[in-house]
Amino acid sequence: MKLFSRLFHDLDAMTKTNERVERLGLYFEQADPNDSIWACWFLAGNRIKGAVKTSQLRAFASERTGLPDWIVSESHERVGDLAETLSLLVEAKVSGTSLSLSQLVEAFIKPMVFMDREERRNCIYRAWDVLGPEDFLPFHKLLTGAFRMGVSKGNLCKALALVGKLEPAFVAQRLTGDWTPETTSLDKILNPKHTEESLCLPFPFFLACPIQDTAPDELGSVEDWQVEWKWDGIRAQLIKSGGNVMLWSRGEESVGESFPEIIRAANSIPSDVCLDGEILAWGKNGLRPFSRLQKRLGRKDPGPTIMKREPVRFQAYDLLRLKGKDLREQPLRKRRAKLVETLDKLPNEFPIGLSSVLIEKSWEELAALHRQSRERGVEGFMLKRKDSTYQSGRVKGDWFKWKVDPLHADMVMVSAQLGHGKRSNLYSDYSLAVWNDRGELVVVAKAYSGLTDKELKEVDRFVRANITGRFGPVRGVRPKLVFEVAFEGVRFSGRHKSGVALRFPRIKRWRLDKKPSDADTLETVRNLTSSEISRAEDGTRTDEDGNLLLF
Repeated sequence: MKLFSRLFHDLDAMTKTNERVERLGLYFEQADPNDSIWACWFLAGNRIKGAVKTSQLRAFASERTGLPDWIVSESHERVGDLAETLSLLVEAKVSGTSLSLSQLVEAFIKPMVFMDREERRNCIYRAWDVLGPEDFLPFHKLLTGAFRMGVSKGNLCKALALVGKLEPAFVAQRLTGDWTPETTSLDKILNPKHTEESLCLPFPFFLACPIQDTAPDELGSVEDWQVEWKWDGIRAQLIKSGGNVMLWSRGEESVGESFPEIIRAANSIPSDVCLDGEILAWGKNGLRPFSRLQKRLGRKDPGPTIMKREPVRFQAYDLLRLKGKDLREQPLRKRRAKLVETLDKLPNEFPIGLSSVLIEKSWEELAALHRQSRERGVEGFMLKRKDSTYQSGRVKGDWFKWKVDPLHADMVMVSAQLGHGKRSNLYSDYSLAVWNDRGELVVVAKAYSGLTDKELKEVDRFVRANITGRFGPVRGVRPKLVFEVAFEGVRFSGRHKSGVALRFPRIKRWRLDKKPSDADTLETVRNLTSSEISRAEDGTRTDEDGNLLLF
């Protein structure tokens, strides 16, 4: 446990990704194999569910320390993290522990799932008796399922790859599925055998540069560029090889478990291929809002009901390998021709499809079409030089993303909540409102970013001095501060009192020059979308005559 606790606190103090990856690699090299596989499992985002309820933990801490329940609750609200609160309130009885991580899990955390309240309290008391002060925070993090130390699954794979001298994507492939520390080992994950799996590994993604510094008409002849819609989905590579099918996100994480219909549909495309494209929410009438896709994210083995209600589609726009041959050095025009030949015969309703190419004769015509992007539910254009090869990373000159400008509105902060992580002691999460036609402020967005550290501290002081009500962890605040909020779009929503939901809201600036009465109205926010576009319940788009807008 000593090594794991030291790892935990080191990761908490580090801010650079490379440092964290190197520190993880050092841990896996030094730790006992039984501890390593449990650490790997927890870092991969897994947790032991049902060990103990939050309310019980607070009650146990109150009983152990003799502090009233309200002090424990107030401390939790002030600190913002229950694991950290418990570690500060409960006093350790020993300076260190001889327990290993695997022993802690097997002897204390796992058995709690099947205990009654009295047994669970006694078990936690015993753990508090044998753990040292440096072990308290990681123990409580594991117990509450809040073990997130700024280490993504991709970075975990990079660290393991350093230890095993493998490709990170190879490790990621080994970490897919419902494996447990009881069914696998670190040695099995890092075993270089079974190299045929490497054929299903993704290529490094080619990323586009923003076109902000270059006007589209400065790129030369429009005929030299392949122009596509910039889809509002999840970038991914679909790979089929040796009877295996894998779906990889840009973060080198396997996401096929969340989208089994795409995996099954891959049986109808040729073997030994790698498609680059986008996972989209896609109904019988075409593209749906990204919010529909969010309902599928993170689900392992989704059931038939959610799959029927929230169908998806893999929209392919590049072909990186065909019949086992790497095509990345071929020009885009040739890759596109082979992609069309590969997918052109698939039916329109199939979960795998071909992304369309826009044929316009001038940049002026494209600019006019670009202005329709938001109404069509896309983010703008992708501009790709037709003679470009498929490169790695963000290389300026060949691929550009021509996105629509964000929308803006002035809003009033009406409530706030303590943040998370390093902001857990600051009110940094804000609910923002605009005026409705009855002269009331209605919430239309929640924002967590956009202010400087200095501004965050100033707003935090204001919140603490102007609290009007308490609603669990949320604090009502006197409506005096105005912020300019940027967002990507407006969705009509029956789930919100205001009737709208904003896409990617973030604070652009603090409007110290404006009073609450100067904030925008709900009608203004609604009108930021085209008045000719309506949203049906299933997310399809129609014009003012009710005709479907299709791509």
